[in-house]
Amino acid sequence: MVAATTARAPYSVGFAERLARMAERPKLDVQVCDHCNLRCAGCLHFAPLAEERFLDVDEYERDLSRLASADGIEGYFGTVVLMGGEPLLHPRIADIVRVTRARLPGQDVVLCTNGLLLGRMGDGLWRALAECDVGLLISPYPLRVDYEGLAALARERGVRAAFAADVTGTAEGKEAFLRLAIDPEGKCDPSRSFVSCPFGGHYLQLARGAIWPCQVAAHHGPLARRFGYDMHDEPADSLSLADICSADDIEAFRRMPHPICRHCDNDALTVMPWGRSKLSADEWLAPR
Repeated sequence: MVAATTARAPYSVGFAERLARMAERPKLDVQVCDHCNLRCAGCLHFAPLAEERFLDVDEYERDLSRLASADGIEGYFGTVVLMGGEPLLHPRIADIVRVTRARLPGQDVVLCTNGLLLGRMGDGLWRALAECDVGLLISPYPLRVDYEGLAALARERGVRAAFAADVTGTAEGKEAFLRLAIDPEGKCDPSRSFVSCPFGGHYLQLARGAIWPCQVAAHHGPLARRFGYDMHDEPADSLSLADICSADDIEAFRRMPHPICRHCDNDALTVMPWGRSKLSADEWLAPR
């Protein structure tokens, strides 16, 4: 196993790459639970710092119903991703799969998992995935896990399966991990941060009755609470589902910087070998 203290390598997003990504249909991530059974150093969703929290299924169904009522929303998202934390920890994950398909029938939907619990899942989840045509996106970590066997198991159960390519471009798994560079004082230029961001506007988040531009905006709470940072949300950081009349509203929202962008020093993004978190602030903060 590679230690999380190995030296960082610089990471940057070129302007042409950023334009190409924004030209694609955005993804919509749904954080099914905040916590995880695999404590990754620098987790992009802050799972090692999070308390146990499960998505409320009834609330989620109401949010999806509201989103689905917007004009032009069917087929707008490239993929809807059920993720975490680790989504297989949710006791009603099969219900979440079925609700997602029922409310967003025209969308590609996948469940993204580290796979560690797949072999223990009961028939209810496998039936839901197969009947709803929801695929499995498996993230292979440098662990002694038979990921090929898990993918074969999924196919045997009639579920399409693929391995997740990391945002760094590494398709072979999570040998490398993109490390955030958070500025808790919020002194970054939001416009510059947005242009150089590998997430904002492309990996939209559905959380707390709103659309958010990225996972930092939607899920930074555990980081701020753990280390006492004042990274408060501002109204312009999210788009309430109640204010969405059409997909055009989301399209306009995702193409602009937001106040939360001031906390991301994206010129200081780095790539590190995967390791287990020591719950140290410097796993997420920009180097000083």
